[in-house]
Amino acid sequence: MTLENGMRDLFMEEVGETLAELDAALLEVEKAPHDAELVNRIFRAVHTLKGACDMFGVDDAVALAHAVESVFDHVRGGWREVDKALLDLTFAARDRFAAMLAEGADPAAERDEALLQTFRDLLRTTNLTGTQAAAPAAAEASTAPAAVSDGGQAAPATFRIRFAPRKTEGVLAILHELRGLGECRVEADLAEVPLLPDLDPAACPVGFTVLVTTDKGEDAVRDVFLFLDDSAEAVISAVEDWELSEAWQALASPAAGEAAGVGPGPDTAAPDTTGTTGTPGTTGAQVATAAVPASPPVPADGPEPAGPAAETARTARKAPPKEAMHSLRVDAVKLDELVNLVGELVIAQARLSQLAGNIRHPALTGVAEEIERLSNELRDNTLGIRMLPIGTTFSRFRRLVRDLSSDMQKQIELVTEGGETELDKTVIEQLGDPLVHLLRNSIDHGIEPPRERMERGKPPTGKIILSAEHAGGEVLIHIADDGRGMNPEKIRAKAVEKGLIAADARLSDAEIFNLIFLPGFSTAEKVTNVSGRGVGMDVVKRGIDSLRGKIDIHSEPGAGSKIIIKLPLTLAIIDGLQVKSGDEHYIIPLSLVEECVELSRQSAHLSGRNRTIHLRGEIVPYIRLREVFGLAGEAPAIEQVVVTRHEGERAGLAVDEVVGQQQTVIKSLGNYIGSVEGISGATINGDGSMSLILDVPTLVASVKRQAA
Repeated sequence: MTLENGMRDLFMEEVGETLAELDAALLEVEKAPHDAELVNRIFRAVHTLKGACDMFGVDDAVALAHAVESVFDHVRGGWREVDKALLDLTFAARDRFAAMLAEGADPAAERDEALLQTFRDLLRTTNLTGTQAAAPAAAEASTAPAAVSDGGQAAPATFRIRFAPRKTEGVLAILHELRGLGECRVEADLAEVPLLPDLDPAACPVGFTVLVTTDKGEDAVRDVFLFLDDSAEAVISAVEDWELSEAWQALASPAAGEAAGVGPGPDTAAPDTTGTTGTPGTTGAQVATAAVPASPPVPADGPEPAGPAAETARTARKAPPKEAMHSLRVDAVKLDELVNLVGELVIAQARLSQLAGNIRHPALTGVAEEIERLSNELRDNTLGIRMLPIGTTFSRFRRLVRDLSSDMQKQIELVTEGGETELDKTVIEQLGDPLVHLLRNSIDHGIEPPRERMERGKPPTGKIILSAEHAGGEVLIHIADDGRGMNPEKIRAKAVEKGLIAADARLSDAEIFNLIFLPGFSTAEKVTNVSGRGVGMDVVKRGIDSLRGKIDIHSEPGAGSKIIIKLPLTLAIIDGLQVKSGDEHYIIPLSLVEECVELSRQSAHLSGRNRTIHLRGEIVPYIRLREVFGLAGEAPAIEQVVVTRHEGERAGLAVDEVVGQQQTVIKSLGNYIGSVEGISGATINGDGSMSLILDVPTLVASVKRQAA
């Protein structure tokens, strides 16, 4: 496969999206094997994949996709049912597609003749039994509600189709496909055909009105136009019984069908000229009758049937689809550069606002306020572009759980919630590996085998719940299972055995659970291909720390475990409240701030060592930044207490002065300084000085530990 870099990237991106859609549809149809719409989703995904690979000459992938598509076409036609064997084969084909199309892969080396032959063998067999094989029921499932004849089959229905293609390519193939559905008549509208000098051979100025009577149902008619170019119009409507006579008479010209190339098919006899099958006034030249096949069609070994109609269809499929202009693909590098520029603009805007405040010139102040408003809107819109639903990450884990549970002979159901929760794309990209390790850990260590679960009075199928939700300026991700849970004593004993803690160390359950994140720690009795080497949870901790996130563990032996990951919404720009203690400036994330209250020296003295304030009948503890960071000097007579709330708990930060709200461009402290407890980063002020960004929850927790 030789492609230009730009085309290759576009091709790989499209293939990746198609494979993800195929994965999702296969996982859903496993739970609802008789859902016709899910089968159609699979068929469309494979068909799209085949067309893309055909366009770029990946012939081996085309051959495999054609075989898979043909089998699912039999499912749509009612000659085969979806079962586990078919799904396992299709998953194997999906993985083979990914291997064939991976960058640098040799498609020929990845071709699996045995897999391809297995799909071809399926086309010659059926897994239906008894009367199912004789009278496929899938035709009923794939059609719209229709009347049923005395013979138990769906009664024929008539549909009127009006479509106006913009290109000549593929039109004849569409008309032939409509003819194959049943009795058909076509009328061409030549009103828009220009004079010969103005005629564009590639454009199609002809509109078509088609009447087709078929027992295949409306979905079959719509499938003909499934891959119609976006610029074309196709309006399909059902014709009621009382309209039939008038509708057929409206297309009374025998030349209409012949002009459009739709006469009787080569394998169908022309009906009587006096009218047939309840369609008055029709002639053999105007109507073609197609019989419903009694057995599934067996395709040739080649990837496509031969013939002019098939060649026309291939030509239409290879035509590059027109992109809808309601969306635009943008390189992620360009988006990152845009965010960096917006960050620099925010810093420059802060300098302008500070300068305007010092000069106090009305015109300059007005300009500064306008620039600040525009800067805020630009920041919000730019960061909004970077926000993606986390469900795109969740969906890939369903396949992981299915495969691992099958390999380990466990029954596990993955439930995802809150997939619409949005998170910065950079965070989502780096979140994948930690979540994979946590899920593998839950599958291996958490969920018990079916027999063990039943002995404990649990259902044989274990459940893992993966959910996300917004909480202030953070996103909380929960991974909960109903497995065996974690035993603190066992974890403690293993840590002592490995020399990670002293035998007489006094640790809470939460601190014991955090020991599993230490390098080399594992409670597994034996090493498997899933776990046991003590490297997975260490990777999780480092990955979450790199995202400025936190991870907590709650577990109860015999009842399951719950892991909570707390992540910032974005890693770029936030709204912050600037405060001052001593000569230093600090930023508190505005999403955590509830209010600011005054604290006089006398009130602080009365509170003594308790460090609490009474706020409308509620006692709120507070800490002094001067004391926490060891700042020199004496506190002012009246301090300001910034009251924050995190996970339902309120805490105050006593500062010398509240400077005001400002946009904060987050900068890392760098590798030289590394991670500092209570500090999540730094930002540059309008005057060029630096402010530290406070990690309020960690700061409060550390003070609580010291006090205890």
